[in-house]
Amino acid sequence: MTPHAKSFVWAALAASLAVLSACSHTSKPAPRQPSPEGYLDIMSGYRPMNLNAPPGDWVIIGREDAGVKALSMINLGGVHTLELRSARNPLIAVRQVNAMMLATPFLGWSWNVSNHGEGIHPVRLIIGFKGGVSPDDETSSRSKGLPLHDRAIALVWGDTALRRGAFSLPPTERPFEAPVYTVRGGRENTRQWWSEAVDLSDLYKQAWPQDNHRRVRIAFIGLAAAATPAPVRGRVTEITLTH
Repeated sequence: MTPHAKSFVWAALAASLAVLSACSHTSKPAPRQPSPEGYLDIMSGYRPMNLNAPPGDWVIIGREDAGVKALSMINLGGVHTLELRSARNPLIAVRQVNAMMLATPFLGWSWNVSNHGEGIHPVRLIIGFKGGVSPDDETSSRSKGLPLHDRAIALVWGDTALRRGAFSLPPTERPFEAPVYTVRGGRENTRQWWSEAVDLSDLYKQAWPQDNHRRVRIAFIGLAAAATPAPVRGRVTEITLTH
């Protein structure tokens, strides 16, 4: 199996990590919604949070298994950021939101990743969607621990710059896997900050053209780190949704 194939197998983020238990809260706030101007701040590094007691609209899965140090708030060269360090167990940290996909389709963020070798980087962004799926669609509403969702997409860093813009859809025999979009890549581009922006509505339409796109809502946005034998770091900050 090639490194890319091995990496793609892990892309079933919603399915493969759902067996882990999430942090629980006695009462959860309503999911964050965009402003009337069509802007939503998902995560700002200048707003530190207590990772041992995260806000109620955050879901952190696998933190105890992977170790508390796998997820931390740091200052990297003057940039306040959330850092994920891959470990022997996978980790997910997402924020629940409620945003119409077509009204706020543009996801922006900045990231700085370490060199990881072959395949896609273990740290990536994940986005969950709800609505627009036929009630009899067998891939709908598969969620344990993560906020309820029907679909998910992973935004990844590849091992080569030539993979930039590649969009890998799961084969029909594995419908629960998440499509994987390579935003950037290349060892020569690691260890420096890059600002990104993608059109989630465009990616969604490519992956699921049969869905009712007017009804699709963005249900959560966050980060995930695949399990690795040796730690690999990824830092992400200033995650926003805009019109």
